[in-house]
Amino acid sequence: MRAAGPLTTDRPTSVAVVIPAKNEAERIEATIEAARRIDGVDLVVVVDDGSTDATAAVAMGADALVVRHKTNRGKAAAMATGAQLVAMREDAHRADGGEAFREELHAEPRVPGHTGPLPVIDADGERPRALLFLDADMEGSGTAAQPLVDAVLGDGVDMAIALLPPQDGAAGLGIVVRTARSGILRATGWEPTQPLSGTRCITRETWDACQPLAPGWGVETSLTIDALTGGFWVKEIECDLHHRATGRDLSGQLHRARQLKDVLRALARRRHVTPDEPAEDDAATPSAAAPQAAATGTSTSQEADAAPGATRLDPVPADPAPPVPDPAHPGPAEVPGAAEGADRPAPVDAAPDSSTTASDGSATSSIAPARPHEDDTDDEDAWSVTPDTGADDRADRRRAALQALPVAGTFSDDQTRALGDVDAGRLDGQLRALPVAGAFEPDDVVLLAGVDLDALAERLRSAPVSGPFDPQHAVIIASHLDAPEPVLPPSIVPPLTADEYTSLVVHAAVDAENDEH
Repeated sequence: MRAAGPLTTDRPTSVAVVIPAKNEAERIEATIEAARRIDGVDLVVVVDDGSTDATAAVAMGADALVVRHKTNRGKAAAMATGAQLVAMREDAHRADGGEAFREELHAEPRVPGHTGPLPVIDADGERPRALLFLDADMEGSGTAAQPLVDAVLGDGVDMAIALLPPQDGAAGLGIVVRTARSGILRATGWEPTQPLSGTRCITRETWDACQPLAPGWGVETSLTIDALTGGFWVKEIECDLHHRATGRDLSGQLHRARQLKDVLRALARRRHVTPDEPAEDDAATPSAAAPQAAATGTSTSQEADAAPGATRLDPVPADPAPPVPDPAHPGPAEVPGAAEGADRPAPVDAAPDSSTTASDGSATSSIAPARPHEDDTDDEDAWSVTPDTGADDRADRRRAALQALPVAGTFSDDQTRALGDVDAGRLDGQLRALPVAGAFEPDDVVLLAGVDLDALAERLRSAPVSGPFDPQHAVIIASHLDAPEPVLPPSIVPPLTADEYTSLVVHAAVDAENDEH
């Protein structure tokens, strides 16, 4: 281990390996044994993500800490479960006192009313372990992840990503990698070499800052974007790791299509995080918040519109000119003594409702005198602010209109903002016109809102497919509308299944892209 430098203070001193696994009974034991041989690793967790074989039993036999999902919930969920289990183990260890726990007997009680032994626990506590995610099929090559651990524990890297050598039998189409790489580049300005590499070591601080994870196979893309936009150090490091590669058969193409869908959904979310700011003694004032909003490229008025229950305060000049009454456009109530009382905090007494109605029917905020305290002096006036409910009403109506779409689940605030001013009624009609059985995920609707849905409907109706498409098929095909129609191989006789046709669409798009290059 290298000597500690300025970037290695207060760093984790150990690593927990998290291995998401599904139907890996033949390989999981060798992978666990390799993980234990990595210097710095003191805990191995296996998350059995709905396996139908003996993966969990073999992992327990290899003395790993095992947790099992009853059904397959996807890679992101398995990673989150493993990280949560590590945190629970650490909390339980701290509750027991840890290795530094001891009891001391004293002749005189050190705590009033307590005469028994007193626990003495290390005040510094234990630093949370870093997390190393390994694929379950890496077997003995898993020890080659050592450089990732060294970078995080010794060099101050916040997230180290493995660069794998060419894999035997790999027949990747490349479109998923290119999509993820270009999306990360647009979002962060950094171009990764292997954006979909799932073998990575990450500090707990970085992991917590990147929550919630993007679902499914989009987790690596979202982790990279969120860590970089959060100001953390992300580095790719060469590691001689090997795992089972995905082929070009139908199963491999469908796997890649699911990857592409999840990556597109992760990029569409356009999520950004920032590390927690240090606490300040004094509360932030509106004047101090304005430069911060300008530095981050946001608008304070937009934030007030987006935040439920937000109160909007307009600046009052120190020496306001006498207002000119206008019956058609009533202005805010006059504020006597605003200059001399500007630095005083406003009392919290309730004030009579003095909100006005603008010409467009939306409510506006105004400042009105409140009932003074009995002990208030004549030169101290109390004021209260009436909340602006117009923005809340508009946001509620917007959410209700979007929720009427054929969607499974509720739109988050980020997804609602991503849809912008899209015509919800027109979008609803276009989505329901698609020959699709089932409801779309909110992320899928955000993606489809930017697609020519009329062209997508025509493509799906003309496809030589028996029966309706699933929503995930429609999303994948929508991302390749610019590609030519797939040509059916002579060995395939229509009608096709939706899975087969979707696979051919992805294959045709890749061939067209390869021809361009």
